[in-house]
Amino acid sequence: MSQVPMNQVIISFAEGLIELPTFGELEALYQQDKIVAILQQVLQYFQTHQDTTEIPNQLGEFIFQKTVELEIYVTEPVEARAINLEARGKDYATNILSYASELPEAVLELLPALPLGELVICHAVVVSQATEQGKTVEQHLTHLLVHGMLHLLGFDHELGQAEQDEMEAIEIAVLDKLSVANPYE
Repeated sequence: MSQVPMNQVIISFAEGLIELPTFGELEALYQQDKIVAILQQVLQYFQTHQDTTEIPNQLGEFIFQKTVELEIYVTEPVEARAINLEARGKDYATNILSYASELPEAVLELLPALPLGELVICHAVVVSQATEQGKTVEQHLTHLLVHGMLHLLGFDHELGQAEQDEMEAIEIAVLDKLSVANPYE
């Protein structure tokens, strides 16, 4: 089995978050090496389960051949709400939004790295949900990152029960490797 190439994560924060006195704590949750390790574990799952699990979108053909690039934008509720309304027609701030790269296969072949897409995270919603669910913020964030990365790879739990079951099973397996408990129990 070949090694999954090293991957890159670009993390940016809304200006309002950077100005917070607690920004250092916030930044510590979104450390690049932590998120790269999560991405690596997601990709490792597919490398290990190539015979039984297929990546739904066109990225699957290139995922083990190139460095994967992921962008993450951490924002505040007002901006997250506006993005969610514009993108999905839903007028509330949500925890995470996933925007997969939709480049044609011919372009993906030419690029030196594989752009996975962008995750937009509303940190305040993540914190609120973690508290409501009795989890640490880090556990909940890890789950949401795995969930969002699966969306970027083409998985969609809203297509039906079979798709939801498959996505949840992958999340549970990856989270177990990351020492995070099953979020669905």
